[in-house]
Amino acid sequence: LARIGHRSMRVMLTLMATTCSALQLGHAAQRFHPAAARAPHLRMLADVFVADPSFNLAAGAALVGTLCGGLEDIKDARGEKLPTAKLFGGAAVIFVLFGAFISFQTATLRFTFDDSSFALVKADGTGTGENVVVGGENRWSYTSFVNYDILPSQAFPILVYFRETQTPADTREEVPLMVDTAEGQVHFFPAISNSAQLKQQFVEHKCAKL
Repeated sequence: LARIGHRSMRVMLTLMATTCSALQLGHAAQRFHPAAARAPHLRMLADVFVADPSFNLAAGAALVGTLCGGLEDIKDARGEKLPTAKLFGGAAVIFVLFGAFISFQTATLRFTFDDSSFALVKADGTGTGENVVVGGENRWSYTSFVNYDILPSQAFPILVYFRETQTPADTREEVPLMVDTAEGQVHFFPAISNSAQLKQQFVEHKCAKL
């Protein structure tokens, strides 16, 4: 574990801290009314579009953890574990726990799009309280967007990234990953929803992109 870079750990901690904000109880709930889906795999409730959850990231993390666990048990000709055993063992624990954490987030959180804003809410539609990193509600106006992306790519989604100017300048926080140098607060969320739907909604709502 000591060999794991401080930068990687900071990224993971930032990601977990941001998504953990969804566990707090919101003071206001949004009303969601049943409605039929407009198209396959797209769920529309009243005037709010709810992106489908995706467990791909959680499954991928668990798979990597399982593979690392198998590599930990590799032995040499003398029947002894290789010097890399502890490294792979530590990585196995981290990835399996991270996979379980992301699986829970995928089951309990949703990304939504209404006429004016992109939001992170609980699966039942209620608010997630204040963002634990920069404060304020986990809801951002489309007009405040400066940039967005699916990282590292839409074909291999791990993080949902966007930068906005809605967060007051005096409460903005620096993040360990630099995607662009534009003005605004950066947000990273794990790709717990269908990345194609997210990108489609960002485009349809004319969110700014560099």
